[in-house]
Amino acid sequence: MRKMIRQAGLPVLLVALLGLMIWSTELATLAAGVALFVLGIGRLEEGFRAFSGGALERWLKWSTSGLWRSLLVGVVSTAMVQSSTLVTLLGIAFLSAGLINTLGGVGLVLGANLGTTSGAWLIALAGLKLNMAQLSMPMLAFGVFLARRAEAGWRGGGLALLGIGLLFLGIDLMKTGFSSVDGAFDLARYAIGGWAGVLLFVLVGAVATVIMQSSHATLVLTLAALAAGQVQYDNALALVIGANLGSTATALFAAIGSNNAGRRIAATHLIFNLVTAGAALLLLHPLMAAVEWLADVGGLAPDAHMLKLALFHTLYNLFGLLLVLPWSPLLVRLLERWLPEEGALADSGRLSERPRTRTKYVNDTALLHADTALKVLEQELQHLAQLSRQVVGAALYLPHDLADLTSAELHARVRQPVPLALREDAEALYERHVKGIYADIVDFVSRVDVSLLPEQQQSLFNSTMAARDLVAAVKAAKHLQENLRKQIDSPQPLVREAYSRLREQCGLTLRELSRRAEVAGDAVAQTRELAAQENEEHLFADAFQRDLQQQLRNRELDGWQATSLLNDLHYLLRIRRHLLRAHAGFGRSVPADEAQRLEQAVSQA
Repeated sequence: MRKMIRQAGLPVLLVALLGLMIWSTELATLAAGVALFVLGIGRLEEGFRAFSGGALERWLKWSTSGLWRSLLVGVVSTAMVQSSTLVTLLGIAFLSAGLINTLGGVGLVLGANLGTTSGAWLIALAGLKLNMAQLSMPMLAFGVFLARRAEAGWRGGGLALLGIGLLFLGIDLMKTGFSSVDGAFDLARYAIGGWAGVLLFVLVGAVATVIMQSSHATLVLTLAALAAGQVQYDNALALVIGANLGSTATALFAAIGSNNAGRRIAATHLIFNLVTAGAALLLLHPLMAAVEWLADVGGLAPDAHMLKLALFHTLYNLFGLLLVLPWSPLLVRLLERWLPEEGALADSGRLSERPRTRTKYVNDTALLHADTALKVLEQELQHLAQLSRQVVGAALYLPHDLADLTSAELHARVRQPVPLALREDAEALYERHVKGIYADIVDFVSRVDVSLLPEQQQSLFNSTMAARDLVAAVKAAKHLQENLRKQIDSPQPLVREAYSRLREQCGLTLRELSRRAEVAGDAVAQTRELAAQENEEHLFADAFQRDLQQQLRNRELDGWQATSLLNDLHYLLRIRRHLLRAHAGFGRSVPADEAQRLEQAVSQA
């Protein structure tokens, strides 16, 4: 939906901008300043993430321990990166990946809205009084040079410098543009008084923020226009309210591609801004009086409208924080009730009767950062692993409650007749429950283009290989079912018993894996435990083949039956090898030499 809206509005916006620029060089200068400012915010965000080496992500995780801590992290993070949108999107990504809890996410959003006021103070105090273009020149030069370095730290620092330089240059161009506009025509003549003017400029501020995807850009434009006398003070206050409302659009668009957990962050952002804007409009005159009183106490001049605007912006967000903060625990409970976690996958019932399964965890929002991308990928692998175990079990007509059965109970159950109604088609189950998820995982991995550390690149590769192993296990089960379907009701007891033994051995493997239930975890411990079963598996395979040879010599089986059983033994070993390798999670926090040694042990199954 987000893509469709952008595609529909982009041509209209480009034509309108081109017309305005041709009509007025002053407006072209102003538009270029806005473009450089927005571009600078993007480079600053990218550079900060790379330069910090994941410090921002770790800081956000630290915020989960309590509301006040998450509130502080939201304020400081937004002040550092000068983007409440980035912090909100990070909150959506981290909550959707399960890296922070709902209370921490709510506090993060509330803090981000308060932290965004720092930008207004910086610009009001210095941004429009200094020669920003001159300050930006060395930053741009050093930033471009360092950003081309291969090392993540130097590259991140260069991008951050480049972003700050672009911000300064954009502010200077906006200041120049408004000064030029002042000489051409007076926008202040179009000011509208009363509530009609307030509501109109609230709408203008919101629309401008949605178009530019940055409330900071709208705020800088407002400050520059106010400094140039192009907008009245009262109308500028309404623009600030509109800019805060418009900032919710990015979060709402991001929530479309997120899960319910991530949507709680977007809902919090929307609720905060709607409540704050509504209350501020109702109490606009008392708020303006409070600003005047604080300005008088602080010794500000009566015409210091820029500083008063920054003061109003701070008071506005602080007012909203005081309104919403006491209700945060109730808000968390309501959000978790309105947007509950997706239900866990059931382990019982016919798979063919369930709706077609697709991914539950991977989403576009998670692509914002390496940590969230890898986390949701890990969760989706757990989902695919559970489905793969169930499909393999169904393909071999095994009981649905394998995890609850003892070895003796499993031994007896696989030797009981299987009703026709419970015999499910492996090919149909693969198409219905596995193929779509695997395709979504492959697509998701192909779109992970954030900067990755070497160990993260290895983890991404291992996750891809684990998904491929799970699919390979299901495909091997499909092949095994072809003969099983024909021979499970064979009139020869030895053939039926041989397939019962194959099914029992597969059931034992599935039972152990389902009890662990996780693809990720302590890879070394899991792999060693699973590799310890190799001796038992080899003993089974050797005994099975010796029995077949003996029965073949005794003419109890013919050559066709014996070769079919040997092929199906091979498929069983392939199923087990692929499942063990996927569930062991090779390379996740495992030294390379240890991982290679353990993988060789499992691959010999």
